[in-house]
Amino acid sequence: MSKISSLFQTTTLFLVTGLSVLSPTRIQAYTTSLELQKQPVGQVPLKLTLNSKGDLIAESVWQKQGEATQNKSYNACLFGDSISSSLGNSLGNHTFNFAMGGMTTTSLVSQLEALTAAHVRCQTAIIAMGTNDADSGITNDDFINNLKTSISLVQVLGASNVFVIPAFYSTVEASHNPALAGPIARVEEINALIRQVAAMEKAVLFEEEIQPLYQGQSLRKDLTIDGVHLNSDGQNLYRQALLKIINPPDKAGLTLGGAGAALKELRANF
Repeated sequence: MSKISSLFQTTTLFLVTGLSVLSPTRIQAYTTSLELQKQPVGQVPLKLTLNSKGDLIAESVWQKQGEATQNKSYNACLFGDSISSSLGNSLGNHTFNFAMGGMTTTSLVSQLEALTAAHVRCQTAIIAMGTNDADSGITNDDFINNLKTSISLVQVLGASNVFVIPAFYSTVEASHNPALAGPIARVEEINALIRQVAAMEKAVLFEEEIQPLYQGQSLRKDLTIDGVHLNSDGQNLYRQALLKIINPPDKAGLTLGGAGAALKELRANF
């Protein structure tokens, strides 16, 4: 492989795998994982920078997102990291998947500010963050502030319904490997903060519907390619859960479980 191709592949690797900490150990671990899984990796050069807290920023992707979606309106918008970005734009018409690998709540705030400047409109916003935050060294106060700001920003985008999904668990084995994931205990702390912010900001906590991905407090081994990222079966389960938000009961005759009850209560209060 040429040096240029290797650079392009490594650059795209950051976006695919959700690396929030750019350590040589983690880069090597994910490179090896991709080679073993023979995952296709694009070769699009992107400008990558790090902000003051070490978060991965893909500036050219944000610019392209803004250009592609400027002045457009969507029924539903998904924001998240590589676990959500792996779904692509497969959630139906009038939806858009803004998720990107490497995203934390810190970089989400910047992304949402860029989309606000592009006059993007989202009727329903789904925020699936925290997995990379659990591994980034962010303080609890900063995480809370970032998530609260993100919820406010999606409301500026026009979201009358805001759903937040707790941070995704890894497998127990992956959680013990700093090159792959944050410890489950820290994921639990982050999820407690997510629940707290959801209650304060009157966002809908979308938690019960994604439980089929887990066995206890760990990702099911039969649903992952590397202990962190979902395989096709895991992606299908996640997609079907999200479609319950996008096609709510009053439109599709479906039952949303805990999130459905919360959404009805939320609507009644406005």
